Amino acid sequence: MTHWAYCEDLNSASAVVGDTEAHHLLNVLRLGTGAELILFDGKGTNAEAVVTSTTRRDVTCRILGRRTHARSSTSSMTVIVSPPKADRLKWVVEKLTEIGVDRMVLLNTQRTIVTPGETRVDKLKANVVAACKQCRRPFLMELLPLQTYPAVLEQMANESRCQTSFLAHPGLETLAVDSPASPSDKLAAGHVSLLIGPEGGFTDNEVKLAASAGLRSISWPGTILRIETAAIVFATLLMDRYRDEIPS
Repeated sequence: MTHWAYCEDLNSASAVVGDTEAHHLLNVLRLGTGAELILFDGKGTNAEAVVTSTTRRDVTCRILGRRTHARSSTSSMTVIVSPPKADRLKWVVEKLTEIGVDRMVLLNTQRTIVTPGETRVDKLKANVVAACKQCRRPFLMELLPLQTYPAVLEQMANESRCQTSFLAHPGLETLAVDSPASPSDKLAAGHVSLLIGPEGGFTDNEVKLAASAGLRSISWPGTILRIETAAIVFATLLMDRYRDEIPS
């Protein structure tokens, strides 16, 4: 299997892979001069390349050919999630990337315990890159830092004409997820957003605010899901229901 590596600039006849990506190619995969690989820029372009030279810190490649993938301009999936503890946050970042979610936003609610700073978010972006390489996804999932609950609802209200939004919360009247949406539903949905609360769920006031903002509710019958489980399950269901095609 041809190995993938992330490289931001694929516009020239040659490309230089540096930092942690070069370390992985040189010290883990042990690729040398003449090795073939696939470079991707995270914006939809893949490039077949061959290694022409290496140093201790970077790998220089010659571009053999490029392929550009089109991204949908009419539909997208955003998951807005209260961060779970420890490695569970890393796990959910990786899995949302793998299933094709376009954007993940970290959410600060009244019961949120984990509040990652910018340094942690930057480290999590490395997990997005790793997940893209694993699943051969040409687009990086956008990862946004912690935002307040009121700010998220306000943004949703401003985008309500082209967006269908859901609040994952147990015990509410739920979306019927066992039947596919009609073509007209998919067209109307356009951009789909999903809010996942913290351990203990959203407060009663937060649920009321979401309802006032026009969010629909969704829950799993019979059980209460953990943060990361809910994010994966409901994102998958909504993508299957509302999107004609998950971007590759």
